[in-house]
Amino acid sequence: MGLINLFGKSFGRILYLILTAYLSFKLSVEDFAKFAIFWTSLRMFTFYGSNNLYIIYFNKVRTYLLDRKEWPRHVSSNILINSLFFIFIIAAASFLLFDDVMFILILLGCLLCFIIIRYIAEFAKADNNLFLSIFIDDVLFYVLFFILCLIGLSFQNDLNALIISLFVASFITALSGIILFIKKFNIRINSFTVKASDFSFSEFKLGINYTFLRGNETLSNFAVRYLGQIYFGDIFVAYAHIMYQFYNVFSLLTMSVISGFQSKITVKDSTKFNRGFINQSYVKILKTTLPFIIVFILVLAIFNNQILTWFFPKYVAYSHLLYKVGFAGIVFALIQPLVFVMIYNNSFKNIVKLNYTQYLLMFVVFITPFAITNFNDEYWLLLAMTVLIFVQGAFAFANYKTLS
Repeated sequence: MGLINLFGKSFGRILYLILTAYLSFKLSVEDFAKFAIFWTSLRMFTFYGSNNLYIIYFNKVRTYLLDRKEWPRHVSSNILINSLFFIFIIAAASFLLFDDVMFILILLGCLLCFIIIRYIAEFAKADNNLFLSIFIDDVLFYVLFFILCLIGLSFQNDLNALIISLFVASFITALSGIILFIKKFNIRINSFTVKASDFSFSEFKLGINYTFLRGNETLSNFAVRYLGQIYFGDIFVAYAHIMYQFYNVFSLLTMSVISGFQSKITVKDSTKFNRGFINQSYVKILKTTLPFIIVFILVLAIFNNQILTWFFPKYVAYSHLLYKVGFAGIVFALIQPLVFVMIYNNSFKNIVKLNYTQYLLMFVVFITPFAITNFNDEYWLLLAMTVLIFVQGAFAFANYKTLS
């Protein structure tokens, strides 16, 4: 399952990498930087808007869909109420961050579609069949976006054509996902009822805790682009966005396997969650990911200059940075399996303390170039990539030691 999910997600990410290479060549540095900020804003807002309910409700949805052959109506209410709550906050934040109304409206439209796609992709794995999840999240969307971008930019070579293509692709994908999900599990439309009385504040609060726990990566990705433009200019945003595409390969290799194993590394009986189960899950994940990670790091080490020459010729001067990005990716690949085994089983103790710690460190990292004149931009990028992974790993290991 991990390999199937890995190859499925690899298809989408490779297609996006090719598209990124095309955009970096086709667009001006300014427009490419603006798209990088738009894309990372959308990914960040999608993460916060879904409030991690796809993790919290995974077991419940799995039980209802497979054992009771119906949809849990309680889940519909909480998903909608949570999404509306965060979308209003995100809308307000967007008007503070961006000064283009059309830009913001398209962003919010894409956000709604991305939230729907995220829930469908996660809940579709309830029966251990990954086809619908991969098709919606990693094939259909990226194929549509790729094709629409090529068509749109052939008529109008600017940012507007790009973000309109993104909205159309996300809308078609979300609508297709809803139809296919209902068909797959044979769910009646009237099952998706919404009642305010079904709202659970405790689950809303748990979602927020997990959102802040896991949200450092998406927030950091956005802040590196947004603040990096302020500190270092458009050229930094452009090359940082490219470096993140290679770093995201390590994230893809790791997270796609973890996601594919979700039903296998989530215990149905909490009494069975112990060190033995964690060790078994961790080794299972690493045995699947390590061969691919080793091959990719060797490719970066040997062909770093050629890769940028072929795909990103405007930014070949930063080929030396690929070495360091590769080592940052290895850190991610080794630590995150332990973190997510804890998250999937709702077993992270001291989560509030962890959130305070990592967001304090994130704040320190973000203001460092402001506080220290001429702070090296490449070091700042690498620091933003790695420091929070170490913090999460330390807390995950501390939780691991408390188990029998």
